[in-house]
Amino acid sequence: MEGKVLNFDETEKKGILKDNDGNRYDFTPNEWKSDIKPKSGLEVDFVAENNIATQIYSIKTAGLSNDLSEKVLQLQESDIIKKIGKLFSLGMHNKFGVIAAFALLVTLFLPVLEIPFLGTLSLMADGTGNLLFILLVVLMVLFYGGATRLYTKILAGITLGILFFQYYDLLSGLSHANDMFSSLGGSSGNSPNFFKLLRWGALVNLIACGTFFIAAFIRGYSENKETI
Repeated sequence: MEGKVLNFDETEKKGILKDNDGNRYDFTPNEWKSDIKPKSGLEVDFVAENNIATQIYSIKTAGLSNDLSEKVLQLQESDIIKKIGKLFSLGMHNKFGVIAAFALLVTLFLPVLEIPFLGTLSLMADGTGNLLFILLVVLMVLFYGGATRLYTKILAGITLGILFFQYYDLLSGLSHANDMFSSLGGSSGNSPNFFKLLRWGALVNLIACGTFFIAAFIRGYSENKETI
C-alpha cells in the first residue's frame, strides 16, 4: 500500500507512516529499503503487518522523481549548505566590511563619465558591471558571516582589479577616439579630456574603493569558527 512519512526521529531511530486511509504505522530504519533517507513528507510504498510498516520504498513525490528528491535532500544536508547557514546564525561579524561593500555597490549606479552626444555613463553600463554587482553581494555575505580572510581578500582583490580595469578601459577608449579625431584633421586641443569628462560619481566611487580596501585588507575582524 501507499502512504506518507509523518515523522522520523534520527535519535530514537523510529518513524511513523500514514496510509491513504489515515491509518498509522510505526517503522524502523531496518525496514527502509530506499537509498534516500526517511524524511517527513516523503511518499512511500510499504507492506503493513499489525500496525507495523515493513519493506518501505520511497516513490515519486509532487512530480519529482526519487533521484531528484534525493539530490535535493543531499544538497540540503551538504557541508557547504550547512556552513553557509551557520554564517548567518551567529550574527554580523564585520559591520564595517558589510557597509563598505554595500556603499561600493551603490556607487556602481552613479554617473562617472559624461561623453558629448552619448550622455552620462555608470559602471553598470555593461556586463562587467553585472559581474561587479554579484561579487559585491557575495562579499557582503562573507563580511557578514565572518568567512575566512583569505577568501575575502581574493574576492576583494578581483573586485578592485575589475573596477580599475574599467577606468583604464574608459581612458583607453577616449585616447583612441582622440587619435581618430586627430587623424581626420581635427585639432588635438579640442579633443576630449578624460578628467574634464569625469563626474561626481567617479569621486564617490574612488572613495568607496578606498574604504572597501581598508575593510578587506587592513582592518582586522574576527572570523567565524564555522567558516567557508
